[in-house]
Amino acid sequence: MAASLSPIGRGMLAIDITGVTATTDGAIGAVLNPEGGDLLVLRTILHVATGSTGAANLTCGVAATATTAASDIINALAVGAAATGKYYNGVVQQAAAKTEVSAPAIWSAGKYINLTGSASSVGLVATLFVEYLRIS
Repeated sequence: MAASLSPIGRGMLAIDITGVTATTDGAIGAVLNPEGGDLLVLRTILHVATGSTGAANLTCGVAATATTAASDIINALAVGAAATGKYYNGVVQQAAAKTEVSAPAIWSAGKYINLTGSASSVGLVATLFVEYLRIS
């Protein structure tokens, strides 16, 4: 049996985050899959440079549209002043009710990573680093 290399590779991107007053799904940001193929999200790290001025929680995940709720990467992380200068692992996880293995998250072509605040996230300045494998 012979082994060969595949053109499928690894990528990383940084998503700059700036807080907003809106709390609708994806209001802080919605980033379309940049590769045009399926990406397997391996891990994420959130760096909070400046926390929000209010008591906002940040939720983030892979969603079908730019305005759909998703929490499979970060679920309700407090990003107020106490979070300033800290780094957080974003656990890409599978919800317990699912039977199909979907974790790590599959960021399919045409889907988004959405960022949503539970309250005004004004003042928040952060970066979400996303590491992934291109699988198609």
